[in-house]
Amino acid sequence: MTAVYDHIQIEEKWEQAWEAQQLFQGTAQVDDATKEKLYLLFAFAYPSGSGLHVGHVESKTALDILARFNRMNGKNVFFPVGWDAFGLPAENYAIKTGIPPVQTTKSAIDTFRRQIKRLGISYDWKTELATCHPEYYKWTQWIFLELYKKGLAYQANGMVNWCPSCQTVLANEQVVSGACERCGTEVVQKEMKQWFFKITEYKDELISGLEQVDWPQPTKDQQLNWIGKSSGVKVNFQIKGSEQTLTCFTTRIDTIFGVTFLVISPEKFNELTLIEKVAATNKQKVTEYIDQSFKKTEEERKIGEKNKTGVDTVSP
Repeated sequence: MTAVYDHIQIEEKWEQAWEAQQLFQGTAQVDDATKEKLYLLFAFAYPSGSGLHVGHVESKTALDILARFNRMNGKNVFFPVGWDAFGLPAENYAIKTGIPPVQTTKSAIDTFRRQIKRLGISYDWKTELATCHPEYYKWTQWIFLELYKKGLAYQANGMVNWCPSCQTVLANEQVVSGACERCGTEVVQKEMKQWFFKITEYKDELISGLEQVDWPQPTKDQQLNWIGKSSGVKVNFQIKGSEQTLTCFTTRIDTIFGVTFLVISPEKFNELTLIEKVAATNKQKVTEYIDQSFKKTEEERKIGEKNKTGVDTVSP
């Protein structure tokens, strides 16, 4: 007689057994000095209403393999679980469906938890948290206040993706072919007051710290580019027929006498109110170019840095 492999029955049996034994719960005891400790943290997933996708499964499985391997080799593994469940995605979903985020988020977390347990990921579920819980975000608010007191959190104007119809800010991922993914309205770039952190105050510490981490060199290079430290000088260029100046940063001051033209960003161009100084035949072209630039996302404009576009403000 051929035995039939009933994967549902077998998986449910052992899931219940692990749950009853709390097999992976509380596995990291801070006062246990007999074992080498290992902290494994998977980036908290945002729990959407649709549940897990294959990207979640792939990456969670990879880290679960590490957790199990190191447990088998006698290490005290701390493998916590949590949900990135607070912020713009939840708000936008509430606008779309009319259901309060407190309901949709809880329901989505329940779905994710059930699916992950069926996958057999060896999380320490006793440590589960969600960023929308007051017990969690009271500490992020405390950290923000401490940064603010130290002058490391400040407000300034910055460009955002703005949907005129939904009247909300959009992440780059929510802009599809230049339009809002929810309502299809053309997205524009809008200047708004925002909060920023002065990470540049710690640029030297961040850079030197990369020498102490066991990361692949390409990853370290990405971090260096993200920190973006450059050494150079600022040069002021006088605008002909005006008292205004343009300040440019260069790492190669020795090439300054080779400058033949300056490129001004659309934001700076408007800020300096330079449209009246444009050659009469070019005013319409410049205005149209600026309007088109404000309809591009930050990522699209970065791509444009490789293939320069622009409009001559002087020559007809």
